[in-house]
Amino acid sequence: MSTPTVAIRRICAQDLNQIGRFAFTVSITEPLTEADRLGQALENTGFWQEEAGAVAIVETASGRLLGTAQFYRSGPCIHGLELGYIIHDPSDRGRGYAAPAVAMFADLLFEQRPGVHRLQLMIEVWNTASWRLAERCGFVREGLVRSSGFGESDPGDSFLYARTRKDWREQRQTKVGG
Repeated sequence: MSTPTVAIRRICAQDLNQIGRFAFTVSITEPLTEADRLGQALENTGFWQEEAGAVAIVETASGRLLGTAQFYRSGPCIHGLELGYIIHDPSDRGRGYAAPAVAMFADLLFEQRPGVHRLQLMIEVWNTASWRLAERCGFVREGLVRSSGFGESDPGDSFLYARTRKDWREQRQTKVGG
């Protein structure tokens, strides 16, 4: 099976209806699902600011919106960003769309933001597909963060993955992983 060709691009108005079905797909701090609020956020920021932003993941051949990837400041004392990603339609998951999109997104952020020295992912321990994807994209598991998952009443544990600027430079020079 060949790897599907995907691209990342800025989010545009025609994406908003689909994006609105997923509460935290373009904002980690607030659920953006209402059309008016999504439209206003797109107009105000284009979902792209210094410390938070999102891009569309699209199938190259058709231009079809597959999902989104986002970043936000990981912590005030960390010189890095945290990433998130989602392929919207469950039937598109596991088909090879997310890994190249996450790799492109990481490249873009390292290229555009010289002050960012690490990108990190928090992945719930049960989400084997996601942590395997992180490893394929050059992220290294750094540890376990307890009670950090998405559940409100009893959040599960998550693995912390990171890819540093040094990792990125070395992997790009040696062409590791692709």
